[in-house]
Amino acid sequence: MGETDTLTSEAATPGTGRWVGSSVRRREDDRMLDGNGRFLADQAAGARHVVFIRSTRAHARITGIDTADARRMPGVHGVFTAPDLGLEGTPIPSLTTPDPGFTAATSLVLAEQRLAILASERVHYVGQPIAVVVADDRYVAEDAAENVAVSYEALPPVVDAEAALDADAPVLFDHLPDNEAARLEYEFGDPAAALSTAPHVVENTYRMERHGAVPLECRGVLADFDDRRHRVELHTSTQVPHMVRNAICSVTGWSREKVTVSVPDVGGGFGTKANVYAEEIVLAVLAEHIRRRVIWVEDRQEHLVSSAQARDQTHRARLAVDDAGRILAWEVDFVVDIGAGSLWVAGIVANTAVHLMGPYRVPAISVRGRAALTNKTLVAQYRGAGRPEATFSLERSLDAAAEAVGISGVEIRRRNLLTAEDMPYRRPIPYRDGVPIAYDGGDYTACLESVLEALPPSTVEVCARENPDLHVGFGLSSYLEATGRGPHETARARVLPSGQFEVTAGAASAGQGHETVFAQVAADALAVPLSQVRYVASDTERLPDGVGTFASRSAILAGSAVHQACGELVELASRRAAILLGSDQAEYADGRFTAGDEVIGWDELAAAARVGGADEGGAALDVSTVYRVETVTWTMGVHAVVLGVHRRTGIVKVLRYAVSHEGGREINPRIVEGQIVGGVAQGIGGALFEAWRYSPAGEPTSTTFAAYHLPLTTDLPDVIVNHLHVDTPVNPIGVRGAGESGTIAVYSAVASAVDDAMGGGFHLTGTPVRTGDLCRWLLRDAS
Repeated sequence: MGETDTLTSEAATPGTGRWVGSSVRRREDDRMLDGNGRFLADQAAGARHVVFIRSTRAHARITGIDTADARRMPGVHGVFTAPDLGLEGTPIPSLTTPDPGFTAATSLVLAEQRLAILASERVHYVGQPIAVVVADDRYVAEDAAENVAVSYEALPPVVDAEAALDADAPVLFDHLPDNEAARLEYEFGDPAAALSTAPHVVENTYRMERHGAVPLECRGVLADFDDRRHRVELHTSTQVPHMVRNAICSVTGWSREKVTVSVPDVGGGFGTKANVYAEEIVLAVLAEHIRRRVIWVEDRQEHLVSSAQARDQTHRARLAVDDAGRILAWEVDFVVDIGAGSLWVAGIVANTAVHLMGPYRVPAISVRGRAALTNKTLVAQYRGAGRPEATFSLERSLDAAAEAVGISGVEIRRRNLLTAEDMPYRRPIPYRDGVPIAYDGGDYTACLESVLEALPPSTVEVCARENPDLHVGFGLSSYLEATGRGPHETARARVLPSGQFEVTAGAASAGQGHETVFAQVAADALAVPLSQVRYVASDTERLPDGVGTFASRSAILAGSAVHQACGELVELASRRAAILLGSDQAEYADGRFTAGDEVIGWDELAAAARVGGADEGGAALDVSTVYRVETVTWTMGVHAVVLGVHRRTGIVKVLRYAVSHEGGREINPRIVEGQIVGGVAQGIGGALFEAWRYSPAGEPTSTTFAAYHLPLTTDLPDVIVNHLHVDTPVNPIGVRGAGESGTIAVYSAVASAVDDAMGGGFHLTGTPVRTGDLCRWLLRDAS
């Protein structure tokens, strides 16, 4: 189906939203399906290959690095350590700092992390980069890396986050007094009084194990030194090219003009590529050092050991409710294991803390959160970044409270969810941007009723008849999400010599369909046919400033920036058209400029600027803009699931799934649905299969797909998606984020359904589901 299968190619009128809201076909698909995508690894021609020597110890001092044998091997062009590249003692700079208002309101304290780019004195996790080999090809580089001998003096490893926070735990970093990387707390209402007098208080410890994105394409970096322009050109599979550029400049002292960062096609990111990695900095420095084109492409085992991981939280929770099941107070103490460090620790801890308030009336709350340093792989944001963990502990506590009161999980949510009469719902703490929180939603109970209509609890009876070998249960979970995190994003729009348009934005695509959706936004703003607009990927030369793609922000921030840039382009072109038409003013509509009876189009404006034209030598019709937003916009939704637990093995099979989410205007409904369905798939993976585990010595034990289990297509049912539109005035195109809506509530919905399938008394407190525990429970009942 082509673009004109759903819409004609005629121009739209300004403000009609002809393209935004239409499920036009993704422009990227033909290129990808024909095998013409250009990923990082496709650009290896002419490059020398880099392989990293990585730590084989979880915690040790480096006593020697012998590179002599590797250097002598044919085809090897060098082996480089931190001192060789001037990187000794240089840490990766932090990426984000919360607003002072949020810091004060939550008593946030952050330790100074010093994540070594190349370890030279001490290693803190298996897989940490120590040195690099440069060779003619990957095979030679791999062989040479095996001939680099690193000597270690073992140090005691710390692999349990709560143990790491004990006063007598070995301190992992010499410059820190302990292993606490961050802490915060906040409270409002009188939770202590409510918890002491409430008729029902449920208390549990909830655990979400470490897992992460595992995108189809592993990471990769290509760096080339341009002798003519005396600069490094870096291509990297990232979601945050401008952050990568800024980090390189911070480490090296280079000017922004000395390095450009561009992004090829990216085969999935989901947060693991929204990070600045040592490999990106090293490749840039290495290219400048040896004046050669160099490439590093991560293999799958490297990815499973050394790419940023996620989740890994423990929550100690108490929920107080009255006899009707209404929430009286909510108390949580949580710990995040960030491994050897995280550039996003402030965001992960803050996200968890803020989203523990949920989409409910919560009159009193007490939250305390800490992040612990351990000898595990680094942590970054992964689809939700604290929101799924917060949702899991709150929703599981609600299910426990429902059982204590004697009502259903549906009913306890119905009695506590916010309604239209509650909106806007203000909370007495600020968001991470310092702006007081006010949920700007519509009617959260409407999402509950919508999902129950799509997948009613009575579906259990149908599925039980169809699957007699399964115990079948129904589960439900709500979630809340702050989307469109600022403070800004950038965009550029320009008229090409042909009269066509080129737009770009600071948010890099990792598979979200930016080529399509941002062209739709631009076509509407310019009131021209979609075929006249081309979207090109951002790089730091084409658009010198930008933020990136993460936290359900691209559609809101980058989409609004594109809209704003196109509006400014129309204003600039109108002034130019007025001059050409000999008038003081020109009106714009339907892609044409008019002054009296005179009319001129974009193609004529472009022609006038060419050599010999009426506007020869005139300034280009080219606009760059910064779109700023005061604060986030909120979205929520409810997930429902029917699943079965095999009567003999305890294996869980998801049978039906439905999502009703409260969103804004959908730029491309088909792409939004795909985002949500993909998010559900990742959530099911984390709920049932995925876990990075470590031995007591800190050795990773999930280093292949034989040990790190991913969901298959056979593990996923069709997903019903209902979009409940709620206007938002926060941005000019009226959108709310949806990139994480599919993932956040899956874990708790699945756990709720497992409880129901297992019968009264069973309460799942951790993910992934341990089938052995289910099997033992079933055998106990059978006996």
